[in-house]
Amino acid sequence: MVWGKTSNIVKNYLQGKLRFTEFAITNACIAKCSFCEIWKQHPKVFVDKAQALTAIDKLADFGVSHLTITGGEPLLHPQVIDFVERATKRNMHNAVLNAAPQLLMRNDILQRLEGAGCDLLSISFDSGDPVTMAESRKIPHIMDEMAKAMDLIARTSLKTMASVLIWNDNYDKLEAVCLRAKNMGFSYVSLNYPTFSKSQVYPLGGEGISLSREKVIHGLTEAIRLKKTGKYGIINSAISMQNIINYLQDPATARYPCYGGEHVLFVDWFFDVRPCMQLPQVVGNILTMEESALRRPACNDCNMSWYRDFSMFFHSSLKTIPLWLETLSGLKILF
Repeated sequence: MVWGKTSNIVKNYLQGKLRFTEFAITNACIAKCSFCEIWKQHPKVFVDKAQALTAIDKLADFGVSHLTITGGEPLLHPQVIDFVERATKRNMHNAVLNAAPQLLMRNDILQRLEGAGCDLLSISFDSGDPVTMAESRKIPHIMDEMAKAMDLIARTSLKTMASVLIWNDNYDKLEAVCLRAKNMGFSYVSLNYPTFSKSQVYPLGGEGISLSREKVIHGLTEAIRLKKTGKYGIINSAISMQNIINYLQDPATARYPCYGGEHVLFVDWFFDVRPCMQLPQVVGNILTMEESALRRPACNDCNMSWYRDFSMFFHSSLKTIPLWLETLSGLKILF
């Protein structure tokens, strides 16, 4: 199974059609995060199973080799296992996001995800302090539930990643957050850069991420230092994080733009394909569009982490040898 997914990544890369996609399968969510307003949306939408399976097949045909299944809270979707199974069948490396750890302890979901070929569970982890975490996500006892879930995950072959948003509470204490995640048993840490979005499907904002540029730069500088220690399994590329620092200081100095809409995609719960969750443009509908529609000029309009970090893979062969080597080192999470 692992070899099939690995060879698929290599094949698509050599053919020049390697792509990465986030697929939001619902806008329903248990968490009520202050920096995200998806939980306020009505009506609640759950993608149709048959259409979603068709969408995953189309994405695979387009060269998508890594699929992140997100939401809202994807584990609230009753057919999430079917989507993981289809991604695995198509040799797509896949990750499932989770914001409410109590869902990981229900209905044998971990064993079912493992059996379906899920490669990674990405769990929201904003702080090493239980009180702050509970307040941030509006989920009582979230850290206790996360610790119990991590104990159960340890009995499976599933890899875990702490998904850490840089925000007002942690920009100056990232090492403490990473250490807590490591001690809880997380395999990796990914850092999300604070950004605002007025997107109708994915609105982001709030006081918690209203950091000055100086504070965000402080956090990213510390993250680069922590990355170089090799202690915490931080997957973000140091070169990509430096690129974001450059962008925040002066957008014109950001050497590596984003390939959102061409190599890195966001598919929402209406099956619309967008360059990223932030931009309002719709490239097409995955159920009806052709691969030729995925042509878009490189973008330098925001610092959306997932899209800019994955875009680095498509600069590496054209830029410096150090960038190539550092980008390759980040691929370890895909194998």
